[in-house]
Amino acid sequence: MSSQPRDATEASDVDLPLFTDARETLLSAQAVVGRKWVPLIVYHLLSDGPMGFSALRDRIGGISAKMLSESLDDLEAAEVVDREVLSDRPIRVSYELTERGAALEPVIAAMLDWGAEFEAPADGVGPSATTAGR
Repeated sequence: MSSQPRDATEASDVDLPLFTDARETLLSAQAVVGRKWVPLIVYHLLSDGPMGFSALRDRIGGISAKMLSESLDDLEAAEVVDREVLSDRPIRVSYELTERGAALEPVIAAMLDWGAEFEAPADGVGPSATTAGR
């Protein structure tokens, strides 16, 4: 794949505007969804709807409160997630995807499809036993 701007004569299944710089576009997307826990956060907010911090942490599993908090702050800054304060004492908040966040649904679906087809091995290195013979 070339990182050069696309030429109008190139055929592709992906409809990108003419002269899109793939490098810049991918780096921009990666800045939002490229962090380790972000796909899982977005997935759970897509599938389960708005939820509080503790419920989201429980659904994801294995994420520290600090990492979830930082990830949610980044997603809020990127206008992917809205944070609503439900009560001050004790502090209760709810997180919900914005329109921009909900637009990530096909990206998450594609990641799920790819992950199911090319499942990584338990050690996370190299092709899995199910994909090694392809």
